[in-house]
Amino acid sequence: MTAGRLVSKRTLVRGALVAAIGAIVLAAFLAQRAGPSSAGAADHLDAPGLTPPPGGDGIGTDLTDIYAFQSPADASKTVLIMNVNGLTTGDLAKPPGPDRGFGTKVPLVEGNPNVSYNFRVDSNGDAVPDVNIQVRFNKPDANGAQHMRVNILGAGGSDEDGIEFAGESTGFDQAPVVNSGPLGIKAFAGRRDDPFFFNLIGFLNVLDIGGKSFVGCGAANSHPETDTFKGQNVSSIVLELPSRLLEGGGDSNIGVWATTNVGDSQIDRMGRPAINTVFIPNNPFPPDRVVDGKPSKKTTFNHGQPSTDVANWTGEDVDTLRTTFSLNDNGGALGGTDNPADDPGKINALAAVLLPDILTVDVSNPAGFLNGRKPADDVIDAELGLITEGFVTTDCVGANDASFPSTFPYLASPH
Repeated sequence: MTAGRLVSKRTLVRGALVAAIGAIVLAAFLAQRAGPSSAGAADHLDAPGLTPPPGGDGIGTDLTDIYAFQSPADASKTVLIMNVNGLTTGDLAKPPGPDRGFGTKVPLVEGNPNVSYNFRVDSNGDAVPDVNIQVRFNKPDANGAQHMRVNILGAGGSDEDGIEFAGESTGFDQAPVVNSGPLGIKAFAGRRDDPFFFNLIGFLNVLDIGGKSFVGCGAANSHPETDTFKGQNVSSIVLELPSRLLEGGGDSNIGVWATTNVGDSQIDRMGRPAINTVFIPNNPFPPDRVVDGKPSKKTTFNHGQPSTDVANWTGEDVDTLRTTFSLNDNGGALGGTDNPADDPGKINALAAVLLPDILTVDVSNPAGFLNGRKPADDVIDAELGLITEGFVTTDCVGANDASFPSTFPYLASPH
């Protein structure tokens, strides 16, 4: 594939984020009064297979969000963020849950029980990782601090031994510990405010217009109090490193996804928000609902690789898109005016670029979403109007409940 074609394909893939992220909101149109236990947001609680056996330890292996963007402090560097230990069902009506650290070992898993956190970077557009950044932790001390080790393999297109350095995570209620590695690399790990902002209750009750639904709620920042993630925490891994370590042949366009692993077994993965949550059965859309008898394939998706996504999951994307595209049809339940005659062509074109599930970013470009993703990007409002054909344009939660710092580690202090 030529460089020009590669850039063009990646541009199309960025556009596919429109459906992947915005569709999570549309799920509620059919879920109606579904309870929080059936919901996911970004990648929070997206799969049922996170507890042993045979999966992870249930703590530290559930990915919530990932971010990739040009460093605001140094344009020659890229920031990568991976969050785990996010919202639980019990958190919906409570203060933040207990402080939780990073996984170390999972005794109930046979073989190698070590937990690892991995950034996978594709630098040539083939949906196969060219750079692997692995972070591991040991047991926490009394205040939750853990020794951590960062290992970068394949950096800068090299197959040599890679870059490895050690550091410390930030203990609970402690000031952020910034670890320095070679080549000006910075690393942070510890509890942070959950940067995802979204009216999940309004999403779950979106048909209750005039009640709990966020439809017609007002302007983009009218109701910050409805942010379900207000006051919630996550465990974050933040890296800032020279972009050249992630690029292949000087191409600044890369793809990023994250995985959590126990030994050689992959537990969870995430690239774009909402792919597994919305498009992979079972989900709220016929024919993929529980009531339709469709078994869950979410754990199967999480165990898979982006390189096989197109072959394995395009049909599931098409199933869901047929429903989401129909929501604004003339004569439909929402009072839409759209002529659905051109929907099949749009659906097939969009399904062709939705997968693989990789977050694409031009690291030479400081722009945010759809170019990668920054913590402050309102990914929901950015896509609502497009995926609903103008029916809904905001959930009225336009910003995080805590301001994001302009300095490393770029995430707000935990609650």
